[in-house]
Amino acid sequence: MQLGIETSGLSDQLIVVRRRELSKKLHGSVLCYPGNDLSSFDSRLDQLKELGVEELIFEGTSKVGKFGIIGRGCVSTVVKARMKSENEIIALKIRRADANRSDMSRDHELQSFANSFGVGPRSISASKDLFAMQFIDSIKLGKWAAKLKTRTSKKYTRSLIRNVLEQCYLLDVNGLDHGELSNPTKHVLIWKGEPKTTIIDYESASKNRRVSNLTAVAQFFFLAGWQSEKIQKILGFEKQSPHFSKSKFIAKLRKYKDAPIEKSFEDILSYVKC
Repeated sequence: MQLGIETSGLSDQLIVVRRRELSKKLHGSVLCYPGNDLSSFDSRLDQLKELGVEELIFEGTSKVGKFGIIGRGCVSTVVKARMKSENEIIALKIRRADANRSDMSRDHELQSFANSFGVGPRSISASKDLFAMQFIDSIKLGKWAAKLKTRTSKKYTRSLIRNVLEQCYLLDVNGLDHGELSNPTKHVLIWKGEPKTTIIDYESASKNRRVSNLTAVAQFFFLAGWQSEKIQKILGFEKQSPHFSKSKFIAKLRKYKDAPIEKSFEDILSYVKC
């Protein structure tokens, strides 16, 4: 049975489909996105059962046909789901049929490693084509930045920036380079209602590269682009301000990159008053 439920506050229709009611004709384009090759559909149905996924919840601003999804990337699409063993909605990554990765194991492994020191959505389980994890009711950093007003709370902005930089520092000291944080707009989630953030998407991460998580995100916040100008105004770092110098900040980032230790990290936080 397919249930169409209009949800308050949402313009999109929320559609809940039980696993046993999924069909290749109706839902193959989602489970085997981009839908040109549906040969793995039956296998993916079996994997849903193995992981204990009971329902797929089609809702989100991205679309595959008429079905709403949470997101879509080069390797996978993401849909809401419900697992038998979980008392909450989860996020389910589904490997694209045309992905340049053979399975989801690496993504799961590296995100689980990030979890071990308190970073990233909680990993639950994975199969060849599926990866189940914690769902976070949130907005992406890019959407937050786009709506940022210079009258935004200074306290909130400081707390949010500090929270992101702390997670970047943990990635750095544990030797995990995310790989995509030079543009963190799609890879940092902000929890609704509080300045709490989560870094997502570890499919391009590596333990074998020189880490540059904090320096990449710090440049986004304070050095590059229109969003950094807004943030500087909110925090009181006006142009020609004696409280903030780009050259001094770059020097502190270089010092940190040479020695990503707690002292150089705290020096950066202190300098930007976070």
